[in-house]
Amino acid sequence: MAKLRMFANLREIAGTGRAEFDGDTVAGVIDLATRAYGDEFAAGVKASRIWVNGEEASPDRPVGDDDEIVLLPPVSGGNRAMAVSGFDPMALAAFLVGVIAVLTSMRGGEIWAAGLVAIASVWALDIGSAFAARGRRFAPLAVAATAASSAIAAHAAGSAGYTLAVALAVAITFGWAVAFREYREVEVYAPTALASIIAGLATASLVLADSPSSPDESLVGVFLVSVIAGTAFGSIVARMPAIPFLDPISTMAVVAVFGAVVPAMLWEADVVGYLLVGIGIAVAMVAGRGLSSMFRRGEVRLSEIAPGALPSLDGAMLAAALIYPIASFIL
Repeated sequence: MAKLRMFANLREIAGTGRAEFDGDTVAGVIDLATRAYGDEFAAGVKASRIWVNGEEASPDRPVGDDDEIVLLPPVSGGNRAMAVSGFDPMALAAFLVGVIAVLTSMRGGEIWAAGLVAIASVWALDIGSAFAARGRRFAPLAVAATAASSAIAAHAAGSAGYTLAVALAVAITFGWAVAFREYREVEVYAPTALASIIAGLATASLVLADSPSSPDESLVGVFLVSVIAGTAFGSIVARMPAIPFLDPISTMAVVAVFGAVVPAMLWEADVVGYLLVGIGIAVAMVAGRGLSSMFRRGEVRLSEIAPGALPSLDGAMLAAALIYPIASFIL
């Protein structure tokens, strides 16, 4: 039987992301799937692109037991198949997170730290929903607790709080596993610990970036402009029809660099230094794309938008985790 993989709304309708059907052609397999999953699934298939073994295929293509058919609806991203049309709630979710970050950064101190903890908690819940969709466990509350503890540590201990965030992440995740037996398996503990470390470092890093320990008073503002601009333009390109020499990853990286340099020029900061900082942010955001795929799919697929409401936040969290040490070294 041929294997069928489904993403986004098709997976939600079917209740699973994988299935097998005994069809001789792509059309035969899809016909059996629509009979199994109903009219709503059939309507979603009409708007989807069809791939077989990594190549776009027509409905009359023969398939066998070793073939994998992939249905990519517009919201799944695929090979940048999404047209710029309609309402995309995922983009709105990322936009709202950006607004929260900007507004809380303007208040400074405790409000900024609270906003960072809230964003880290929402990020952890979103990853947890992706794990749940794959039938896997994840402990978002442990990640949120790490973020809150790391913010306090950075505020109380200064730069030492950044290093302490790693110890807090390991201790809290381990304690969570001791307290709840279902979280003791390595496949549950390991990703939770990694997410906790990233959330803890990200929170501590940005708290320090807005403190007397910051290497530059413009650091938080430059970081937010760089990350928000890079994420926004990368998301737009990912949802556009394919354009030669333009892809979401390179667009995100280039815009992130410009997003660091331009505000540095406007605020009369160290332009060369922020150029290097921008490159560091861009590299972290690109690496975060692979991290996003691993967390949300369990495999690296850079050409596809990862599932969830906030996959674009994965790269931003990794960039946040690294911004303070990068800026401290360069500026």
